[in-house]
Amino acid sequence: MSDHSYLRDEFPEIISGEQLRKILHISKRKCAWLFQSGAIPCTDNCQSTHRYAVKLDDVMEYIMESENSAERVQPQRPPECCREQLLDEWFDVPDVLTIADVAGITGYAPNAVDRWIVKGSLRSVTVQTGIITCREWLIDFYCDDGYNIVKKVDKHQELLRKILHL
Repeated sequence: MSDHSYLRDEFPEIISGEQLRKILHISKRKCAWLFQSGAIPCTDNCQSTHRYAVKLDDVMEYIMESENSAERVQPQRPPECCREQLLDEWFDVPDVLTIADVAGITGYAPNAVDRWIVKGSLRSVTVQTGIITCREWLIDFYCDDGYNIVKKVDKHQELLRKILHL
C-alpha cells in the first residue's frame, strides 16, 4: 500500500472530476461511472461543465480500498490439464496463425486479438506479410491471461465447458 499524502500538496481539498481523472488515470466514462454508482461520494451540481465536486479525502480512501482489494484478489489459474486438452482440441489448427486466424479460432474480433498482442499477453512476431503467432503461443495465452478474460465470447465459454467438463 502506498502513501498518498503527496496528493494534499498537489490538489485542493475539493477537486473536480477532471482532477480525479488525472489522479486515477481513468477515462471520462469511468469517472462518471464512479460518481453515478456512488463508488466515490460527490456533489452533483447538474451542470454540463464542472458537474461534480469531490472531497480529496474520499478519493484517497477510494484509492486505499482499491489497493487493499487488489491485494486480496488473485487471478484464477486454469487446471494443469487445460494445456493438454487445448492441444487435443486444436490438433488440426495450423502451427502459424495470423490475427484473422486467431480471431476465427477463438471467436473474438481481430481488434481484441490485436490488443492482446499489443499488451504482450499473446506473443507474436512481425514478418513481411504482417503479424503472426503460433498455436503454442495461443495455448499459452489461453492458459494464462486468456483464462481471466471477463467478457468471454460464446466460443470461448463453450471451449471452457468442453475442456473443464462443466
